[in-house]
Amino acid sequence: MPKIEIPHRKSDRFRFKKTPELLYAGQVVDEHRFYAPPQIHDYCEIIYIVEGRGEFRIGGTTYEVHPGDVAVYNAGVPHEERSVSPEPFRLIYCGVGNVHVDGVPPGQLLPASVDPVIPCEKYAYKVESYLSEMLQECDSQVLGYETLSNNLLMSLITLLYRIVDVKHPFDPLKDKNEITVRTKQFIDKNYTRSITLKEIADTLYVSQHYLSHLFKKELGDSPVNYLITRRIEEAKRLLRETNAPIHEVAARVGYGNDKYFSMLFKKVTGQSPSAFRETK
Repeated sequence: MPKIEIPHRKSDRFRFKKTPELLYAGQVVDEHRFYAPPQIHDYCEIIYIVEGRGEFRIGGTTYEVHPGDVAVYNAGVPHEERSVSPEPFRLIYCGVGNVHVDGVPPGQLLPASVDPVIPCEKYAYKVESYLSEMLQECDSQVLGYETLSNNLLMSLITLLYRIVDVKHPFDPLKDKNEITVRTKQFIDKNYTRSITLKEIADTLYVSQHYLSHLFKKELGDSPVNYLITRRIEEAKRLLRETNAPIHEVAARVGYGNDKYFSMLFKKVTGQSPSAFRETK
């Protein structure tokens, strides 16, 4: 089988701005009269229907759910659940915190434009598998269970975006102001050299304050922080995949001072560049 290279210079449309955190996992098994009263969480929740039919009231709208469906609750959305069929009702669920997908407001698992009940169809077995494995890891609590559980969670969320992308093509910059779009494009193109907020603002003929305020309002982060994140992500890739010395990695992502780069890298990742490379 031929080797398939991943074109790192070509940006994927989907990206986590923060690593989501698995708060809990659980299941409902063989419930004949299942009912969960109205509730609201300050975190997100994912529920997969394994068996039986139900009626979920989410954000004021009632949805009928079937085996192979996923219900996704964003933080702050009221929801109520009940089974409506004579056969046993089975579901697997998990709670998710620290969510921030690029192009989606912080705290939301999916954009508000996407229905909260999603038929998984051909991906149903994968969704059930990820959630089942998460549940097993949380139950076992053996060495590395937190790492494996969170990796499974990231895979699950990515898969959900793949499913909804068919009907709702995911574009993190859709409906965003042109200034925001052009700012992000400018940073993505020029992050490997020394650039400033003033340079970006001057290029786009707007004030620094307006540019920064608009960018943060629409993408949830300031242009300066986005630039840092973009550089650190590329630095992590270089540290994993090359043997380039630290000062060279720093220079290749736009930092002329390798000591400043190392300090910033540790602040963002919690590890020094050297320590990160040793754990790759």
